[in-house]
Amino acid sequence: MDNNDQVESSNYEQEGIEAATMDQTGLEGKIRISEEVISQLAIKALLSVDGIQPANPGLMANLRMGRKAANGVRISISDGESPEIQVDTYVSVKYSLRIPDVCWDVQEAVKDQIERYTGYTVKSVNVYVQGITFSEKPSESGDAPSTDSAEIL
Repeated sequence: MDNNDQVESSNYEQEGIEAATMDQTGLEGKIRISEEVISQLAIKALLSVDGIQPANPGLMANLRMGRKAANGVRISISDGESPEIQVDTYVSVKYSLRIPDVCWDVQEAVKDQIERYTGYTVKSVNVYVQGITFSEKPSESGDAPSTDSAEIL
């Protein structure tokens, strides 16, 4: 019986060591990342591009099938063994910037951000320019302060 006790205790020790250094390649299961998380990553990437502001997608975009856009981004994930992501972005571009170049920057930033943090494949990043923003407001022009100072005197 003493030999059996020693064999059992050595087996337990070996099992404890194996459990501590267990290789996780044999584990089964799936990891799914929600659309909201991917949407937040896309919004962060969108905001990192200079000269871009998220825009309202408009009525026609909200009537399409799928989720409504939030903060200028709509995500569609295809089901499958390796999910593919399609991203629709709705933006306003700052006046004086070349729109195709800025849109290219948006596509690259969104694709890189999502692929880096999720490991999913980005199938496409569609950029819809909804408007142009101006950096200066009419009340902040150079003429307005001089007339205000003249009125005060």
